[in-house]
Amino acid sequence: MSDKQCTIAGQVEVSGVGLFLGQPVRVRFLPAPAGHGVVFQRTDLPARPRVAANVANVPPAQRWTALKQGEAEVRMVEHVLAALAGLGIDNCLVESDAAEMPVGDGSALCFVSPLVKAGIVEQDSPRRRLTPERALGVTEKEVTLVALPQPGRLTITYVLDYGKHFIKSQALTLEIDRDTFIREIAPARTYVLRPEVDAFIKSGLGRGATPENTVVLEEDGKLSVPARLPDECVRHKILDMMGDLYLAGGPLSARVLGYKSGHATNVRLARAISDAARA
Repeated sequence: MSDKQCTIAGQVEVSGVGLFLGQPVRVRFLPAPAGHGVVFQRTDLPARPRVAANVANVPPAQRWTALKQGEAEVRMVEHVLAALAGLGIDNCLVESDAAEMPVGDGSALCFVSPLVKAGIVEQDSPRRRLTPERALGVTEKEVTLVALPQPGRLTITYVLDYGKHFIKSQALTLEIDRDTFIREIAPARTYVLRPEVDAFIKSGLGRGATPENTVVLEEDGKLSVPARLPDECVRHKILDMMGDLYLAGGPLSARVLGYKSGHATNVRLARAISDAARA
């Protein structure tokens, strides 16, 4: 990707419903100046408050990644951030008229396609890549997530493992650039394990879920719909990780190794990367 910061050439809009709350939402992506970063703005609130896409603004972990600063709160930002990270967009204002980002078809394509159509333009400022000077790691029970120094490029290895249930272990290694992201990662849809479906219903979540935007993974390994990509589940885990790690404060140059990591551990690694960059 470019060594200069990038933004989009013009504004684009995405409409839909939120996966968990089921509320209609309209999101507008607007160009932003160099050094601006990614900032979300709640246009439905009187003061139109803003919150920067930074790990310092992430509230306690849930089933999604959220940002909150004062009255400004946006939920399920990981697919938006993955799209911006994967396309190499450093600076963008994301206006939203609801608290939750639209789910689209469960992948990042509903954001990637409009952003590509809008055009991505270089800006007259150097891009600041985050490159760990040493190994940074997070462990939590069976989960392991490590970022190793690798100047100039991002490579992600992820191992998905549910033991004897659901699907056989899936492992994938990809060197991420704009083309591989669009082709190999962006189309991968979100999924839920069959035993979690009833829990979501009881808790009042998943009100925007449909067979078209949420793949259900059965205990015998079958998917509720045909797979869109080989090993689609592990690819979606990489998609989520890319969005979460973008919260470290910029594009990451590293070799990332993840085993059974989810949003909470992804955010912990993003915080470690951010802290190391400021030290």
